[in-house]
Amino acid sequence: MNYNFDEVIDRRGTGCLKYDKATEFLGGDDLLPMWIADMDLRVPDFIMDALRKRTEHPVFGYFYHTEEFYHSIVRWMQRRHNWNISSKWICFSPGIVAGLSFLVQNFTEKGDKVLIQTPVYPPFYEVVEKNGRQLVYNPLRIEGDRFVMDYSDLEEKLKQGPKLMIISNPHNPLGRCWTPDELRQVAELCLKHHVILISDEIHSDLIMRGFRHTPVASLSEEIAQNTITCMSPSKTFNLAGLFTSEIIIPNPELRAKFKNFMNDTVHIYGNVFGDVALEAAYTHGAEWLDQLCGYLTDNVQYCKEFLAKNIPQIRTYSHEATYLMWLDFKELGLTHEQLSRKLLDGAKVGFNDGKAFGTAGDNCMRINLACPRATVAEAMSRLQKVF
Repeated sequence: MNYNFDEVIDRRGTGCLKYDKATEFLGGDDLLPMWIADMDLRVPDFIMDALRKRTEHPVFGYFYHTEEFYHSIVRWMQRRHNWNISSKWICFSPGIVAGLSFLVQNFTEKGDKVLIQTPVYPPFYEVVEKNGRQLVYNPLRIEGDRFVMDYSDLEEKLKQGPKLMIISNPHNPLGRCWTPDELRQVAELCLKHHVILISDEIHSDLIMRGFRHTPVASLSEEIAQNTITCMSPSKTFNLAGLFTSEIIIPNPELRAKFKNFMNDTVHIYGNVFGDVALEAAYTHGAEWLDQLCGYLTDNVQYCKEFLAKNIPQIRTYSHEATYLMWLDFKELGLTHEQLSRKLLDGAKVGFNDGKAFGTAGDNCMRINLACPRATVAEAMSRLQKVF
């Protein structure tokens, strides 16, 4: 079956954050919103059918996570990522950001240090600072047309005694699909310095053509015992509003501690529709996802080729994963404030402000390419008119 990702869907008036709150967050309701990380693409029919079937039952009472819920996750990890996990390792979380916050609260104390690699997804900063912990930064470096890790700096920062390291794998917003060797070096340094590694792998299914995702915990048994993996179908299948995610913890002691915390704080259930959608996605989603990743790869290539030809001062980098692309405007010679005004008032496009991802995001923006090709073309056309 061929799926149509060119369909334009009007999301306005549905309580949609990306469109209905554009004025509040970006400063205008006449913008082309290409910011927050959900897709302007239809949820696949096999998920919608499963949800409709569940609505046919007239009671939405208390429920539990069934064996099929866990088994669908196990099968997906094996088939999609060649990672053999046990259903016993799986813990529920109502979203990845919430899960990261719970993990920080559970495995650190007030004032403890947590290491992150910058620039990175803004909630990485928030779940640390809002819980009264200290951030330690291991900045990523530009090497050619891609971002790479600075292992010397990483080891120096690990010597400062952080209790946790949170890694974005694949990386949001820089689009890196980290290689097994890159991940192994990070994981082994964490083992050496007795730092628990939390791997946010929510974008693990959204891999561009020619690349492959590696779960950190799949690298070795020793690494698995020191790694906590955060995954979800929410980005992959456009289900963010259902708040259903899985936290995979092979280490029985770490898992027991996390489960006790979740039980004590009553964050163990979620909602019935999230479970139904997850099971349908992980059971029937392979072919749809293959086609989606091909479409997203072409969107990325369209964007890169258009900018290289028409506005070469806007720099792009090697993009290997996620539908979120990093655009570097530094060569235009504008201040960050001038750039922001030109994009919002002139081009009328709404990107995620690069500064939200850290100081390295000055004069950079993140663009969401999970939309019909016509939307990408319109955004590029608007950029060309003002630059």
